[in-house]
Amino acid sequence: MRILFEEQDVIDAVCVYEAAEHAYRPEQIEVDLQFHPAHGFHASARLPYRTVELGEQQLIDAIAVYLRDYHHFIPERLGIDLQFHEHTGITAEIIVE
Repeated sequence: MRILFEEQDVIDAVCVYEAAEHAYRPEQIEVDLQFHPAHGFHASARLPYRTVELGEQQLIDAIAVYLRDYHHFIPERLGIDLQFHEHTGITAEIIVE
């Protein structure tokens, strides 16, 4: 099975991931996704009293945790590939084994 996450889905996953990590509600967190050809993918998550930086692996982990917690997927059976497209922004293609 193949699942496609649009940019908003990736943002939602990061919000859920950071909310669980820092004991906030997902709607209290704002996320900016970024891609730089030389540095890869990363995100800034603004929590009520600080900003947290996430690297590419943490973005992948956030998607896996989101799919585990909300849709009962097994994270170890997910192949997550982050992608950047000029028109659609940062997306993720998830292959479920």
